[in-house]
Amino acid sequence: MLKIETGELKGRTVDTVPDPRTRYTSAIIRRSLANMVDFEGKTCLDICAGSGIVGIEMLSNGARHVTFVDVSGLSISTIKRNIKKLGLEEKVDIKRIDARRFLESYAGVFDIIYSDPPYELGIVDEIASRVHNVMADNSIFILQCSKREKPSESVIEKLRVVKEKDYGDSLLIFFKKA
Repeated sequence: MLKIETGELKGRTVDTVPDPRTRYTSAIIRRSLANMVDFEGKTCLDICAGSGIVGIEMLSNGARHVTFVDVSGLSISTIKRNIKKLGLEEKVDIKRIDARRFLESYAGVFDIIYSDPPYELGIVDEIASRVHNVMADNSIFILQCSKREKPSESVIEKLRVVKEKDYGDSLLIFFKKA
């Protein structure tokens, strides 16, 4: 179980994905996100969503709508269970699709995009190179990645770094469109 750290749902719990390979965004990072980003009334995207905990924190802090994307059937069923348990069905879309395919094919844009792809799989660059497709001019893209997998400069030519925060082995990198 994970505890929701911030907002109106603070203290409620969500189920974790029954897969030992799933790595969760820490409570410290989730609290920091809520302090740094205004989610109120925003349309958000949680890419590589896992249990959905980050998107649920967004909703808990006033996001109008969150789309959850994950390729894992176990993750999708966990997200659905968590959303139902919290009564958030009207505020979400849940998509079982590879993040890269979603970013290439989705026709809309989001105000805030968050991605915490699995570390050491080599897909950070692929996500970072495609995310501009779902960004409006004023959108924010927040990438959580291992320090060893920071996106290469050539990949993020359509983005510009606005802020970077260090959390041990993890980085939170905030981007805007270039």
